[in-house]
Amino acid sequence: MVSGSEATLEQEDATAGPANEKSLMDRALPGIRSPHLAQERKLWRKMFIIFIVLLVTIVLGILSIYWGADHSLQFNVPVFTVAIVDFDQGEVGPALQQAAAAARAANPKMTLGYVSEPGSAYNFSNEQVIHALKQEHFWVALVVQADATTAMNFAYNEGNTSYDPTDAIHLIYEEGRNALAIDEYAYPLAVSFLNSFVMEFAKTKQQSLATTNAGDATALARQAANPIPISFTVINTAPYVPSTAEAATEIGTICKAVLPILPQPNLTQSPDLIIISFLSVLMFSALNESMMGKVSLSQYYAFRMLVLPTVYFFLSLLYLLLSVVWQIRFDKFYGASGYVIYWMLSWIGMMAFGLAVENVNNLLGPPFTPVFFVFWVISNVSTGFYPIELLSNFYLWGLAWPLRHVLIGAKALLFGTKDLLGLNFGVLITWVAISLALQPFTIWVQLKRQKGNVEAHRREVLERVHGKETQ
Repeated sequence: MVSGSEATLEQEDATAGPANEKSLMDRALPGIRSPHLAQERKLWRKMFIIFIVLLVTIVLGILSIYWGADHSLQFNVPVFTVAIVDFDQGEVGPALQQAAAAARAANPKMTLGYVSEPGSAYNFSNEQVIHALKQEHFWVALVVQADATTAMNFAYNEGNTSYDPTDAIHLIYEEGRNALAIDEYAYPLAVSFLNSFVMEFAKTKQQSLATTNAGDATALARQAANPIPISFTVINTAPYVPSTAEAATEIGTICKAVLPILPQPNLTQSPDLIIISFLSVLMFSALNESMMGKVSLSQYYAFRMLVLPTVYFFLSLLYLLLSVVWQIRFDKFYGASGYVIYWMLSWIGMMAFGLAVENVNNLLGPPFTPVFFVFWVISNVSTGFYPIELLSNFYLWGLAWPLRHVLIGAKALLFGTKDLLGLNFGVLITWVAISLALQPFTIWVQLKRQKGNVEAHRREVLERVHGKETQ
């Protein structure tokens, strides 16, 4: 039988637990420097250092793989083998082969890999040359057509109003093999070489004819009718068309490579400013989640709003350093200030990219954050790499997208194009300002979404400080 005093004690014990727990949860959290958070500070410090080391490794190490590949292209131009095939065996064929040999001897490290080939090696057949090109025996073929010299001299000696000097030489290449490398290096250099050869050959031929035809009005008239004795025709056996083929072979494959490695929920291990910004958001989200509820709201909000801009400030400096290491100069048009301008352009650009992803991650989290990242990359690349005026009106929104303004600003610094830096910085700063203005709200939403974790973290710290008052 229970006495009245014992019953009263049991009632007090039954009501004390929830009341004391509520009282505990109402207490203030200790400051971030509190000895009660020593274990957390050690973990947070370790996570911060690991994330910074990983991001620095990405910028200076992993990105250097691409930068090094791009840098080495200009020093490996001779690897672009160009077969000079002589079906003519007259004046034109040997002259072209000699000009190519002279060009390569004059600058062997920066000249296409010209190789003279006899016509007999291909049975004097353009089809066999094209077959060899398709089998990747060489990158480009300069084929002096059979009877090129005969047709040229007949036009001068006998007259031929239908003579077409462009039939003399065929420049044959396969753009689809590698449009980036061919269009940037092999094709422009081959065309430049042929243009120089055509002009030099014309000069020599016209001087020779002027001496031979002196006093012969009819011959001089035929000579005047054909000022350019020979020229060339370009034949692309694998055109890189339609233009959307790039989406399937370049930009599209980037997406295929990125999608499989996008982190899954709660994973933070996972080059261009957008990807670095995205990775930094994902990395620091783990640190943010481990801190929520363990420090005061004012300290938590201050940390969240300062950490990414601070990290981006130094990462953008490393990005500038990477550019300098690979001999990219920003002082051609703006002096030494060009380096600082590019640093600030990269910093504000990274904030424009990263803080937008940060806010989406706060609001929605995985799996929506990776989806937004893919949209963010593709929409920025689509409107940044191509002139808006060449796209349909649907893409006019791209005028305000950040990557476009980073690229325009960088081109002004590197190439001296139109100075729109004021506009570029204005647009980027607007993106940053909007993101920073929204960030407190998105952090608040994230805390609400993870209310259970926040309260568990808070209870853990308060019980460590004040003890379990329910016992």
